[in-house]
Formats: sequence, structure tokens, C-alpha cells
Amino acid sequence: MPYCPKCGKEVKEDAVFCPNCGANIKIEQQVVYRRHRDEKNEKDEKGEKSEKSEKSEKNEGAGGMWGAVMGGLIVLWLGVTFLLHQYEYFSANQWWSIFLIGLGIIIILRGLIMYGQIKNWRASSGLMIGGAVVALIGFSSYIGWAEWWPMIIILIGAWVILSAVMNRGSHPKP
Repeated sequence: MPYCPKCGKEVKEDAVFCPNCGANIKIEQQVVYRRHRDEKNEKDEKGEKSEKSEKSEKNEGAGGMWGAVMGGLIVLWLGVTFLLHQYEYFSANQWWSIFLIGLGIIIILRGLIMYGQIKNWRASSGLMIGGAVVALIGFSSYIGWAEWWPMIIILIGAWVILSAVMNRGSHPKP
């Protein structure tokens, strides 16, 4: 179906002027044909499929493998810690600390794997620093330094901010 190249309204096949804006369609020599939004040609579909497969090969995009692996590892660790507590390997007071230590280690490992894949410290450092904070909270609680973990978090936050400010000139904008 033809459309006016100036205003985009539908026009008749044999129209010389657009009934909406009055543009001379024959002089323009450009009658625009549009597809309905739901219609796709095979070329577009193949392009989208190849792009999706490329992303899945790189483990990018929604539904990537690493999201499922991380979720599975966390649930697995949760079950292991519940089971160990059930068999009285540690007390109920220690359960949360041990769970946090393992959770932090899982997050750090993901950061290390990401760094190994993309070789970009800035992209993976958030996972490693976040995992370290979670593990430190668990460890300080486990050894009885529960009152110290807020101070540890404050120091790590100050270190991250100071590091960012000190390195701002070494990473120029593209």
C-alpha cells in the first residue's frame, strides 16, 4: 500500500497529490510502501537469529548461562549449609556467617571468571569487590568481630572511592 513520502499518510495508487498534506507524489517519484509491524521477511528473521546465537555463544544478553550458573550455585550452597547445620556441624548462630562466606566466594569466583573471559578489570572488579565485602562480613561475624564489619565496609567503600578519584585521569573518555 503506498504512502505519502512527506507526511506518511496512506494514498491511492493513482494519486498525484496527497489528500492530507497536498504534496505532489508524482514529482517526488518516491512512493513509500510500508510493511505491517507484525510482518517480517525471512532476511530479518535470519539476521535476528544469528545475532541471538552470537550473543549466546558469548554468554551475553538475557538468559545467559552465567545467570543460571550463579543462581544454581547459590541455591546449592544454601542447601549444603542447611544440611551441615542439620547434622550439627555448626550452630544456628554460625549458619548465617558460613552462608555469607560461601556466597562471597561464589561472587568472587564469578568476577574472576568474567575477568578471564573479557580481560577487563573495570567490568569484573564490582563482582570481586562485592564478593569480598560479603565474605568479610561473614568471616568477621564467624570469628566474633560482628561489631567490626560495619567499619570494614566503610573502609572498603572509602578505598573504592579514593581509587576511582586517583585513577580518573588514567582512563580518558573515548
